[in-house]
Amino acid sequence: MKNGVVSRIVLPIVLPIAVLGSIAAFVGAVAISLLYNTHTGSLALAAVAAGGILFTVSLATSQERLGGRKRTVVLFAAALPLLVGAGIGLGFIGDVDDADRMINVQPLLVVPDDAPVIAAVNSVEFCIDDNGGCTAIDEWNVVPAADTDDLIFVFDNRQVGVLHNVVITDLANGVDDPAPGGTTFASSTLIEGPEVNAYISSELTWSELPDEWYFFCAVHPNMNGVGRVITD
Repeated sequence: MKNGVVSRIVLPIVLPIAVLGSIAAFVGAVAISLLYNTHTGSLALAAVAAGGILFTVSLATSQERLGGRKRTVVLFAAALPLLVGAGIGLGFIGDVDDADRMINVQPLLVVPDDAPVIAAVNSVEFCIDDNGGCTAIDEWNVVPAADTDDLIFVFDNRQVGVLHNVVITDLANGVDDPAPGGTTFASSTLIEGPEVNAYISSELTWSELPDEWYFFCAVHPNMNGVGRVITD
């Protein structure tokens, strides 16, 4: 009688919890295997896992009863991706650099359509696009993108075969005799034109810049000016 009561009361509670726990452990193991792999390795593991699941389901549904060997094959097909992923994650298989693991890869940052754009068509001065042209500037009045305050701008190097970039520092000597200060807020990648490149900082915002700052090209320091952020 006592065993019957236990079976009727305890098992309906324990079994679903055990099943849910097993599912959670399986999903967690798969997630860890993917996160501690490279992007390419994760895609390969996902493909192997999908193939193993399809094979397992196909074999299980096509047989009324699975014999010992077939059960072993099904178990192996289901467990293989986890075994391979765990081996890679623990360093037993391959040589994955920690920086390349999915868990350490920086998220993709999207450049807003209305991000400020600055361009170069020569090695003398920067310019701002003006109805297809490019108007020379020594004052860059930045209107930040509407959806974010992150320091984001697009640099359009239009000069073929010439390296340019945009560096933003604090302003020394004032606007009458502007010069770069000792603090660098941003330094975009040097690119050879014609090429467009976005500078994105998720750690620094436009509002954290001084009221007036200095911008210049690291290759051609004569390309420079004073910048201001327009928030109104």
